[in-house]
Amino acid sequence: MNYLDIVSNDGIYVARLLVAVVLGGLVGIERQSRGRSAGLRTNILVCLGSAAIIVVFQKLAIEMNLDAESAIRMDPARAAAGVITGIGFLGAGTIVKSRDFVRGLTTAASIWVVSALGVTIGLGEYVIAVTLTLLILLTLFALHYIPIRTDHYSSLSLDWHGDLTLLSEVKKQLIQDGMHINKCDVTRQPNTGKCRAILSVRFRNQNLDGIMFERLQSDIRLDEITWS
Repeated sequence: MNYLDIVSNDGIYVARLLVAVVLGGLVGIERQSRGRSAGLRTNILVCLGSAAIIVVFQKLAIEMNLDAESAIRMDPARAAAGVITGIGFLGAGTIVKSRDFVRGLTTAASIWVVSALGVTIGLGEYVIAVTLTLLILLTLFALHYIPIRTDHYSSLSLDWHGDLTLLSEVKKQLIQDGMHINKCDVTRQPNTGKCRAILSVRFRNQNLDGIMFERLQSDIRLDEITWS
């Protein structure tokens, strides 16, 4: 049997893999356009790999003529469960946690749903796969432009010499300006009078951090200010 005969016999499976490349690539283009770590190639490979596993299980089950009474099991459902579970390790690698900030959750979720997309394509459910792709793109692209007010989080570090009265004044000013103090760590050296405070704050107005930073810079009692 030559190569053309093989391709002809396996045409339906080859088509599924090509569809996986196209639909996975559409999601990957959107992710890469936003500069995410999991871009075009990653999403294509995840979708293609997921589809390939399902396709191989289906093909082997047909070729080996396995039925419900067979001792050998080639269940695509089990393969799909393994794919969805295993892809979680790849998604976890895109999540970055730094202090009170967590980034990469959307990227991890997109990798997971692209693997589900690959499984759907591998099963030959093209209508569901196309619909799923459109819903993914709608979620990632269109919903990005809906103006939703969200909380912003920042870390404020203050260094000064003296007592803790200055810190009380700063905290009072932050609260008056609409900021919520989630956490405050204070260190003071009794011998030198050197103080350091690290405050984790939450606020709604995105421009408020710049305004507060400029206001603190004008206070000559502070030796050093760090806002991140």
